[in-house]
Formats: sequence, structure tokens, C-alpha cells
Amino acid sequence: MNDFVHALHDKVLQVLSELDAECVEQKNELQDYIHALVDYAPKSANIANVHPELIALLLTSDISKRRRKKSYTASLAKWRMHFDDACLSLRRFHRSELIRIAIRDLCGIANIQTVTDELALLADVVVSDVYDRLWAEYVLKFGEPMGDSSGEPSRMCVIGMGKQGGYELNFSSDIDVMFSYAVDGETAGGLQGKLENRIFFTNLAQEFCDLLSRPTPEGFLYRIDTRLRPEGGSGMLATPLMAIEIYYHTYGQNWERQALLKARPIAGDEEVGRRFMSLITPFTYRRLVDDIEIADVLRDVDRLRIRSMQEIGEEKQRVNFKNGYGGIRDVEFFVQAVQMLYGRQYPEVKLAGTLVSLQRMYESHLLHSNDYEILSNAYQFLRRIEHRMQMVNEQQVYELPADDEERRRLARSMNYEDYQSLEADYQKITTDVRKIYEGVFQRSEWEDPTSLIIESDKSSPEIETLLSEYEFENPRQAFSFLKALQKAREPHLQPKTTRLFKAILPRLLLFLRDSPDSDMALSNFEKLISSFRARTALYEEMNNQRSVFKLLVSIISCSHFLTRLILRDPSLLETLGSEELLETPIVQETLKRHLQLIQSAHQSESLRDHLLRVQNAAMFRSGIRFILGITGVEQTGCDLAQIADFILNHSFEPVSEQLQERFPTFTKNCSDKVAVIGYGKLGGRDFNIASDCDIVFVYEDGDCDGEVAASEFFHRWAGKYLNYLESKSTLGFLYKPDARLRPHGHNSPMACNWDSFTDYYVNHAQLWEKMALSRARWIGGADSIRKKLIEFQEELLFQRALHREEFEAILDMRRKIEQEKQSEVLKAGPGGLVDVEFIAQTILLHYGCSHPTVRSTATIEVIRLAAKEELLPEEAASPLIESYLFLREIENRLRIVNNMSMDGIPKQQDELEELTRRYALRLDTEKPTPEIFLQWISDHTHQVRTIFNQFFEDRMN
Repeated sequence: MNDFVHALHDKVLQVLSELDAECVEQKNELQDYIHALVDYAPKSANIANVHPELIALLLTSDISKRRRKKSYTASLAKWRMHFDDACLSLRRFHRSELIRIAIRDLCGIANIQTVTDELALLADVVVSDVYDRLWAEYVLKFGEPMGDSSGEPSRMCVIGMGKQGGYELNFSSDIDVMFSYAVDGETAGGLQGKLENRIFFTNLAQEFCDLLSRPTPEGFLYRIDTRLRPEGGSGMLATPLMAIEIYYHTYGQNWERQALLKARPIAGDEEVGRRFMSLITPFTYRRLVDDIEIADVLRDVDRLRIRSMQEIGEEKQRVNFKNGYGGIRDVEFFVQAVQMLYGRQYPEVKLAGTLVSLQRMYESHLLHSNDYEILSNAYQFLRRIEHRMQMVNEQQVYELPADDEERRRLARSMNYEDYQSLEADYQKITTDVRKIYEGVFQRSEWEDPTSLIIESDKSSPEIETLLSEYEFENPRQAFSFLKALQKAREPHLQPKTTRLFKAILPRLLLFLRDSPDSDMALSNFEKLISSFRARTALYEEMNNQRSVFKLLVSIISCSHFLTRLILRDPSLLETLGSEELLETPIVQETLKRHLQLIQSAHQSESLRDHLLRVQNAAMFRSGIRFILGITGVEQTGCDLAQIADFILNHSFEPVSEQLQERFPTFTKNCSDKVAVIGYGKLGGRDFNIASDCDIVFVYEDGDCDGEVAASEFFHRWAGKYLNYLESKSTLGFLYKPDARLRPHGHNSPMACNWDSFTDYYVNHAQLWEKMALSRARWIGGADSIRKKLIEFQEELLFQRALHREEFEAILDMRRKIEQEKQSEVLKAGPGGLVDVEFIAQTILLHYGCSHPTVRSTATIEVIRLAAKEELLPEEAASPLIESYLFLREIENRLRIVNNMSMDGIPKQQDELEELTRRYALRLDTEKPTPEIFLQWISDHTHQVRTIFNQFFEDRMN
């Protein structure tokens, strides 16, 4: 051994001589350093024997000084001066620095906190170097990635997780990473063409992982683990920021919060890294923490801890210093639980390694001084053991040695006289740690009281009291529903069903309690579960995908309508776990692609059923996005109008086919001469939930040799079209169409030709009908009518400003609506939605001639444009829009319960409380009381009516 030490010592001196390097004084300690490596890190010593320059270059700087990121970068630059090969120089630099850190650790030059910090910073520099070189190479091949809509460059960031993220890497750690990029799009193009951003970043991330972990004669750099990304191994390797936000805030679980505690950007684009951190922070650190949240977090963390202990087996519990009894994981999980629960209130404990966090917890009075002392000392002691064990063969070792020689080596490296003394300290330290852990995580108050429901066959006062605490108005009925949910369809599945239902019950009750209506939600949940045969599979999924489970309860607690959609088409339940559900916008192209998929999967069904499936899925997605506040009421209106446009257009062909047999020639030659025109909210693209489709059929005359008159054919065609939309099947119905706005009203033919249509509006239409025409929009059919409609609206509506008499007529019309529909407070009452719509339509008719830019069919858009043109003061336009959106939000939250038109405020206190809670689902602020909520409504309607009165007063004076 001494011969080896001397030989290596001489080799290092020879290299220094050849380099003509000026060495600092630690050259005198060279032999001690080599001895430490040979004794306790023999693999590194053997590598240094082959490449003595790995140690020699260390002596050109002061080994006692702590390395920072800048000094690592400077050191890498020196290595690059000696090697032309960038990869080789990086690997030699990496090995040299590992040897340097090992010497500092073994010789007591640096404490464990500094050692783990230096290891993490070294990894940062290595990872950045590999990433930067790969990025330059990929941009040269394919060009820079660009955003789809913004046209701005799209960059990626590498996020460090686990020990790397927490600056506490060990000598043989995997590096946990995640990749996130700005936006989707396409690269600008390079030597090898273009790529979609998704493919570009995925390929870059994969090659990055391969380069770091690939074995070479120089060894490998780091093992890379990417399983902590969204959806684990099945998720996208590189994920856009929008998908990151939706995933964690919609589907994220406590274990993922725990994993993100140490997340930090380590390579790539800094701005993307900052945006990533801002997106995950609200998910990782909760703003409000109550006893249920504490119990839930502690139970989840403890379950994860129990699982990690079970994996190593009971016989190894006392010798596994990482996952065993009182091991490293006990300390880390303790710290992480505190960070998850109190990181928002005590930001000083966030995003820090274990030792630093322990100190800050103590300083913030979150940790008793005695517990701090025990946990801090224990963590350093156990991490030193971990390093000593892993340095020997540079492998992941987590058990105390069984071999006598290995035991003696470990004891010496830890400055113990013998292994028995080290083992005695180990047993005492781990026992003390475990006592603290169990005192926090395994207290009786964290136990789940809901087991009483599982074990009881009959309700009891104790059970009813418990269920009352979860805000059930009828606890006895709630118990009955819960027992029905516990019962298996088949007797042999009862044990498994009971076990899985017991696992989800605490979470189910918690979600139900936080829903707007616990009784309604549980009733819908029971109906839903009862409709599925694979009950156990559903329970298992709910237990594993808690965020999806929570989303489901949110849906069924807010809407019988959305619940019925799932009952009609159970495949919708499968979409709850997909990012597409909440992320993909509802546009014609996505609806078309979905129709194609449906047609391929359900070939035996009719086109009408295919359209119903597409409509149900799109309405389901739109409803959920609205309930959760992902899309506001304005975007929801646009989404619903997009769905209606798609369905109405795809209904043309099957309706024409129904007339093909009786009128073959006319159908073939003239069925494309009819158009559907949308009025009202459909025309304005601000559709409500449960809105009727106000449509009018207009056609151009066709000559088909007397087979049938055009008026008869298109009257029949329109009737079949209406029937096609409103006929019911097991999948529901498409729409409730309303064609009463056609010229001459409901007693006239269903369809009218273009000349009759224009003649009516020119010579017979009343003012209210012209107001309605101002919102008319071509939906589909004959394109010639689309062009004519735009020209006709311009000729009829926008030739002159309104007279005073017309303003008075509009006001009179508004007063009549108000008197006739007094109960419809939100819509027709004073300051209701109709006030805003009348203002918008009046602006159109009055200013459309002189200011063409205000011509729009959408209410809010007209008001925005009018403010921009200074036709409406900004101090009137902004509050008008704010109040209009507020009232429509309430209207839609009323309608989404049963997919029925509702515009009145509930008079019963319990119904008012439910509406308040439904509205409050979208709020990030403190939830209002029903009384405050009513005051908000009153304030908004008063604001609208004040602006309405002033608007008409200004224009009539």
C-alpha cells in the first residue's frame, strides 16, 4: 500500500514539474491526500494513478477554499486549455473535482453541508456545459424554436430535483431532472430542416440524458432520472409551461408537491426557469393550512415513508441508513412536511437543503432546540456514513457493512477507534430520530375517523354527527348512499371493494364538504358509480389519481347536467386525467379531428350519434373549464358558439339525405342553396349554457323542372333540420332550436327566400327586429347568402344615425321587457343583462354608419370598440363590461346545474348559499357570505342601470 502511495506521489510531482506549475503550500500534504484516497476511495486512487494530472492540477489552487460556481467554471476553462476534445476535458475536469471534494471530506477540510453543496454546484456546471453544447448543435441543425402565435423564440430549462435541487448531492447520486419549455410551435429551420418544438425539445432532452449517463473509458458523468416529471415515465419528457401549470394545479398530488420542494433551474434558459418556479410555487406551498390539510399531508408523507421502509424489508430496517429506522429519509420527510405546510407562511424554509431548512425552522420557532440539535447532528452523521460507503466503489450503497474489514474501514474513516463504538452511536442517533418522527407523524389526531362508517351496517347518532360535520343536510341519507357505494356488485369482490372504498372515503368526504352542495354531490356520485360495472377499478383510479378524483367531485357537485353527460357517455370519465381536457382550446379543427376519431371508433352508429358524442365531449370540456375558472364567461360563450357552429354545419348533409328519396333532383341541385343564420347569443358568439339556438332559414330559389316548388322543399327541409336537432336518443339531443325570429313570425313558412327576407326587413320590420338583425350571423350553408347578409346589414342598419323617436322606442321596449319578466332579475330586471345588450345594439344602430369599426355581433366587443372610438367614456365602458361578465357568470352557474335557463336569484336561503359556493369556486380571495354575494349583485345591477340611464339621457338631449 505504501509503495502505491509513494508511486502515485512521485507521478503527481512529475506532472507538476512538466507543467511548470506554481503550487500552493498544500503540496506538502500531498501524501496525506493520497493516503486518504487509497484507504477510503480506492477507485478514485486507481484512476488518479492512471491520470496523475487529476490530482496535480488540484494543487495549483488552494484546496482548503470552498468552490463556488464561478470557480468551477474557471477550473473547467483551465482543463479546456489542455485538451482539444470538449467531452474529454469535461470528464477529466469532473473526475478531478470529485477527487478534490473527496479529499476535502476525508481529510476534514470541509463539513458535510459544504461537501454536498460543492457536489451539487459541480453537477450544475457539468450539466450546463453539456446542455449548452447540445443546444448550439440542435439550433444549427433545425433552427431556433419559435412560438406558434407570438413568433417569439421558445427556450427550454432543465429543472434540478431531489438532492441536486436541494444542494445536497452525494458521491453516487442520480440526478433527478425535469425539462420544461416555453411554448409549442416550430423551429425556424436549419441544416436538417424544421421540427415541431415538441419533437425538438424531446429529442434534445433525450440526448442530454444519454450523454450524461453514457459509459466511456473515462467513466460516466451522472445517472439521470426523469421519473419525477408530470405523469411520471408515461408523461412527456419535455413539457410546455402551460401543461406544467394545468397538470400540477389540476391533477397534482401531495407526493408531487413533496418532489417539487427542491426544484430549481440548473441549466438552459433562465427566464423559462423563473416562469416554471412561479407556476409551481402556489401548488407546492398552500396559502391556507387547516387541521385537515395538516392531517392529510402528514398521512400522505407517512404512507410514502412506510412504503420506502417496507421495500427494504424488516430485517434490514436497523442497518439501512437511508430508508431504515431513523435513517436519512426520516429527517428529510420531517423537513419536507414542514416545508409543505408552512412554506407559504415562513418563506425562509422554502427551497433549501435539509440542514439549512432545519436551522431556519429552529430560528422561526417551528422546531424545538432539542429536536433541532438531534435532527441536525443525526443528518450530518448519517450523510457522512453515506459518503464513506459510496466512495469505496462509487456505487449506491445504503446499508452498514457486514464484512469485518469494511466495518473497520468505515470506523476509521469516521474517526472511531472501532466499529462497535460507531454502531452504538448509530443505534442511539437513529432511535432518537425515529422518536421525533413518530411523535409528529403518528399522533392519534391524524387518524381517520371515517372507519366507523365502513364498519357499521346501520346509521347511529355518532355517525350522523360525523356526517353533519361534513355539511350533509340529510346525514342518514348520506350514510345510505355511502353504504351503497361500499357494496360490491359481485360478492367475491366485496373484500377488495371495501378496502378500496375505505382508502378513498376520507378524501371523498373532504371533497364533498368543500363542494357547493354535499348532498347533491353525493347523490350524483352514487348514481355515477352505480352506472359502472368496474367499480373497484374506478376506486383504485380515484385513490391513485386524487386530483382527478377531486375534479370529478367538483363537476358532479356543481352540475347535474355534466353528471348526466358522463352517464350518457362513460368514456368522458376517461378524459378527466388528460391534459387535453383543460388545455386544448375548442376550435373547429379540434372538433373535426374528434369527429373523425369518433367515426372510426363507432362505425355502426349514425352521424347524429357521432355528432352527439362530439357535442357532449366538447360541452363537458367547456363546462369543466368554466366551473374551475380556467376560462371566463366570455371565452365560455365563444367556446359554446364554436360547438354550435360545428354541429349546425354538420347537420346539413344528413337532413338533405332525408329528402333525397322523395325529391332526388331538387335535393341534388338545390339543397346547397339554403343557409342557416344565427340570431341572439348564437349570432353574437356569446352563447350561454342551456341557450336555445335562435336560427332563421334563408334560401335562394332554384329551378328543378317542376319536381317541387322551392318554398315547399325548403319548408320541409327546415322542419326536418329542426327535428334533427331536437330529437332525443340515449346520448341526448343536439339543440333546442327556435325559429320564431323569422320574418312574419311563427305562422309563416319555416324558410323564406332571400327576396322575401330582405323585403320584410325593409318594409315591415319593427325596430326590435332590426335590433335583432344587428346580431345576426351566417352560420353555414350557401356562401352567397353569407356575402349578401353582410351587405344587407350594412345597407339597412348602417345608413344613418337613430332619431330621438327611435331612442324613445328602445327605452319603451326595455320598460315592457322589465315589466313582463320581473322574476328574471339577472337578465331582464333593472340593471340586468338586457340593459347592457340594449346599449350595445343601440351603439351599433346609432354609430354604425359613421364608425364602421364598431360593427360586431358580440355585446362586449361592441362596447370595447365604442370605448376605443371614444363613443362611450372609458369610465362607463369598463364597469359596464365588468358587471355584464359578473351577471353572466352567475347566470351560467345557475344554468349549469340542470342545463336549464334560469335567470332569477334563489329566494330560499339554502339555495342562495349553494349558488354563493358555486360562484366562489372560481375565487382566489376569501369566499363571500350569501349576504355579501347579494350585495355584490345589487351593486352591479345598480351600476349598470345608472350607466344605462346616463347613456340614453346623453343621446336624447
